[in-house]
Amino acid sequence: MVGEDNPDFDSTRLHWKKTPGAVNTSFTKNVSFTGNTFTHLGAVGLNLNTGSQGTEITGNVFRQISATGIQVGGVDYYRDAHPTDTRDIVRDTTVSNNVVTRTADQYRGSLGILAGYTDHTAITHNKVYDLPYSGISVGWGWGLTDKGGNPSYVNNGKVPVATTPTTSRNTVVSYNDIGDIMKNQADGGAVYTLGANPGGRVSDNYVHGVPEHAYGAVYHDEMSRGWTNTNNAFCGVTYQWMLMNHGIENNASGNFTDNAGYAVQGGSFDNTVRNNTKVGGCAQLPASIVKQAGLEPAYRHLDPGPAVTDRTAPTRPGAPEATTDFPTVADLSWTASKDDKGVTGYSVYRDGRLVSASGSTEVRIPGLKQDTTYRFQVRARDAAGNESPYSATTVVRTPKGEDLALKHPATASSDSEGNVPAKAVDGDPGTRWAQGLGLPDPSWLQVDLGASYDVNGAITTFEKSKGYRYRVEVSPDEVHWKPLVDRTAADTTEATDYARAGTPVTGRYVRLTLTGTSGNGGSVFDFQVYGTKAKVTDRTSPTAPKTLTAKVLLPGSLQLDWQGATDDKGVTSYVVSQDGKRVAVTGDTTLRIDGLKPGTRYAFTVTARDEALNTSPASSETVVTTPADTNLALHKEATASSDSEGNVPAKAVDGDPGTRWAQGLGLPDPSWLQVDLGTSTPVSAVVTTFEKSGGYRYRVEYSADGKDWSAFADRTDEPTTTQTDNALAAQPVEARYLRLTVTGSSGNGGSIHEIRAYGGF
Repeated sequence: MVGEDNPDFDSTRLHWKKTPGAVNTSFTKNVSFTGNTFTHLGAVGLNLNTGSQGTEITGNVFRQISATGIQVGGVDYYRDAHPTDTRDIVRDTTVSNNVVTRTADQYRGSLGILAGYTDHTAITHNKVYDLPYSGISVGWGWGLTDKGGNPSYVNNGKVPVATTPTTSRNTVVSYNDIGDIMKNQADGGAVYTLGANPGGRVSDNYVHGVPEHAYGAVYHDEMSRGWTNTNNAFCGVTYQWMLMNHGIENNASGNFTDNAGYAVQGGSFDNTVRNNTKVGGCAQLPASIVKQAGLEPAYRHLDPGPAVTDRTAPTRPGAPEATTDFPTVADLSWTASKDDKGVTGYSVYRDGRLVSASGSTEVRIPGLKQDTTYRFQVRARDAAGNESPYSATTVVRTPKGEDLALKHPATASSDSEGNVPAKAVDGDPGTRWAQGLGLPDPSWLQVDLGASYDVNGAITTFEKSKGYRYRVEVSPDEVHWKPLVDRTAADTTEATDYARAGTPVTGRYVRLTLTGTSGNGGSVFDFQVYGTKAKVTDRTSPTAPKTLTAKVLLPGSLQLDWQGATDDKGVTSYVVSQDGKRVAVTGDTTLRIDGLKPGTRYAFTVTARDEALNTSPASSETVVTTPADTNLALHKEATASSDSEGNVPAKAVDGDPGTRWAQGLGLPDPSWLQVDLGTSTPVSAVVTTFEKSGGYRYRVEYSADGKDWSAFADRTDEPTTTQTDNALAAQPVEARYLRLTVTGSSGNGGSIHEIRAYGGF
């Protein structure tokens, strides 16, 4: 298609055509295709083109077809996605109780069933299997044809940016039996979608036999939007059961899978994946879903399955017993059923609705409401899908208790791309906190509960389905932390992890520290904290701290010191305020303040707190003006042990952070850089910015004559861990010459962007 009129791939998009069918319809109404066999065809089996409305495709067999079995709707931008005449819309189509197998056997990129741009298409109770690529595909256009286009594509892929939605809406993919797919191709799934489809639903399907190169058993790709995925059963899924790639406002809950892996990636937002159940294999899936999926009884003769020889149901299981450690969670257990062939699994019902499944006689039910009554029953199954009678009903009332972290102030070690700490405690399962991009583990998230509580548990929903190690700690004052739970020994295995403490820990602040993330970085959709209000008996405040002083260390740094306060129960922390705004909390009576502006006036006060957070009056205010940024080494004469490739010593004192001095190529450690300050002057600090972010060992010496040297600072015991390292003298020294010797460089060689010297304050 690329040629004189279409110079590149994008320019061809508006000219893409569907493969034609052996049978084609256009501008038809209320046509039915029933009881037909489509086989040994060179293109598509049945193809519904523009204007096909009210079509019913029921009880047909599509077998051994070169391309797609059934195509519903067109793919043209103007006539199908954005028609000016409603008669062009393909709408109200039913595709039910068909067998679709061994299609796409010549054109391997073809499908079992395709629904392009359509309004109200129901694809239900079909048996779709043995395919090289995806089973059922819905949508077209990769989001480029949606209202507003797809911002991930430059110039919207040369597709006109639409100002109205496409005709795609209300597509239902339900009760289908889809298996043994993606046998030859990659980047597809049992159900694959593209673009917006408000009202779209994938439910009650049985999906099995999905190999690794299917990126998701259900795969919502490229601006898929508005899909609800629920009550589906997955087994034999090698890679992951769900993938959302650039997906928007999709929901996946109440599904059952033997592989808990899923991913929400690539610019996806406002999606929810939660309260899905992991089982141990196909025979543990709810039999009610498996048996209802695929051909209904009147059509099973079209593709009979293996003969069923076991028709004996398991005995009735015992009534479930419940434990409610959290207000929103119930842990159920029951007495096992018996079966002549063996019980393989149990289904759990809440108020008559299927909510969970298990291979054992216990299960956890999340997503409940506090202080609410529920009725639970259990049903057993065997390998043949025979189901027992329902157990007796157990009535459970969840305890009272609110999520203490909900909408409370949250802080974190870092954040990225608008995924701020507050989004982990906003109650919205589609938003999240994420640490800074590219930063290493660990990371942390902290919540101020607003008052002191006896904290007894936390529920954390991570971004990924597994691979996190973490701990939760509680503090009364942000300084002294006590462990609530420790999950650092092994990776999480599900997206939501429940941490219940044997003994409550009292405090106002709760901190979640992610010590390992399997390379994904700290990322949390939801962090909930539970407990009861703590009894506070101490009402006596500490005395005010005294003698607050400020010592200038650098033009942008100073050290505060003060005399400790007293309290009848003991002072536990101090709050430091800068110009009336809190800037730090410490348990010490000294604090370094960095990040100040040179030549600027600042006022500081300190208050003391005890464990009950009774707060003292503020100390007397201390006012200090930081000195000007006068670098004593700037543009001074510099020499070195060697240099290379134009990276001469003068570039380490030129004030340009983009230039550097580097020792001679291939030379071993040590190397040195020396600066003549021009005259003897007091020096109290030397600040060095190395080329690398860490790994240097060095020492700084000073001299009055360039011959006799004295130690200024020794950093040879441990390698640096930051790119810029500060060497501060206890007292200023008189020096004309400074020499920095790199004794170890982790194989990188001596290399310094800038060396600065300060004094006179």
